Amino acid sequence: MRTKQQVRELLHPADPARDVVVPPAPFSAHDLILRAEDATATPAGPARSVTPRRAVLVGAAATVAALGSAGMVRVLRDETVPADPTLPQPVDGAVLQPVAYEVAAGAEPAGPHLRALAARLADAPHDGARGRYAYHRVKSWGGMITESPEGHMMSYVQERRSWAAHDGGRWSDTRVLDVEFPDAASREYWSTRMRATATRPSPSGSSAPQGRPVEEPRGWEERRLPNDRPALARELLTGQPAGDVAKRVYDTFARHLVPRRTRADILTLLADKPGFVWRGRVVDRAGRSGVAVTADLTPPADGPQIPQRAQMLLVFDSSTGDLLAHEYLELAPRRRVLHYALLIEATRTDTLG
Repeated sequence: MRTKQQVRELLHPADPARDVVVPPAPFSAHDLILRAEDATATPAGPARSVTPRRAVLVGAAATVAALGSAGMVRVLRDETVPADPTLPQPVDGAVLQPVAYEVAAGAEPAGPHLRALAARLADAPHDGARGRYAYHRVKSWGGMITESPEGHMMSYVQERRSWAAHDGGRWSDTRVLDVEFPDAASREYWSTRMRATATRPSPSGSSAPQGRPVEEPRGWEERRLPNDRPALARELLTGQPAGDVAKRVYDTFARHLVPRRTRADILTLLADKPGFVWRGRVVDRAGRSGVAVTADLTPPADGPQIPQRAQMLLVFDSSTGDLLAHEYLELAPRRRVLHYALLIEATRTDTLG
């Protein structure tokens, strides 16, 4: 922050780019970090926990701000956002409210509830589906945050579709649906700024036409879903804090069609992991009923961060055990949503696009 302020003081008022909004980079820190991780990972042990990062766009300067320590969880975008001249104005964006928990106070460890759910799982629609490609449709917000110097945030809602073939090939496309804000002050700030300047931050990246999936580079995405419990435990980073495990569970369901036996193993692994709390019945942002667990995150005392306290939420289908939603919530200094993802559709198809 000191360096950034010094640059501003030296350039002001001659800075020709002070009113320019910098679009997100074609590849996020998340993409680069995970590719480097898996290129050097040692199969015999759990993956190394990486300090999470999110892009923060302030005026004409793009800086990467740490979201937390090794105990905090990566909350980053899945894919590049395509440019779209018909995006809604920020003034139309919603202010997000955290998902309401049935058990908000006096919650108990999630273990017994998760084991009971694992013991009674029914087939999911994709368990009996046939088709060349494993297909996912995911809706998310908060993957790339635009933030003012005062901390007012805005982000685009993205819908990402992906197709994965048996040989490891993968295709995807992404479109922007809307803008949303974590609080009313952020919505007012960005709406006022856009009205005053008649401009607004625009997502950029892939130039592929809508409806024309592009093939993704081969690499870490090709990793197969383990079919035995010890390997699955390593894949889910069960040796790491519960928040890291929660994010890994989301990544697993977002990239694989998880069979019933593996879903049961995931639930029991979470049941054995200290730190998960039972939240009972919830309704996710897509209006679907499910059951939820959370894991609180607290930065280490020797390295205070913003947010000072946070919480990860996982919402499971109470019948099939499939993951419905994942959310990252700041608890302090303010209570607000920083990231969410909805797994809207998971099936098999013979159609690409």
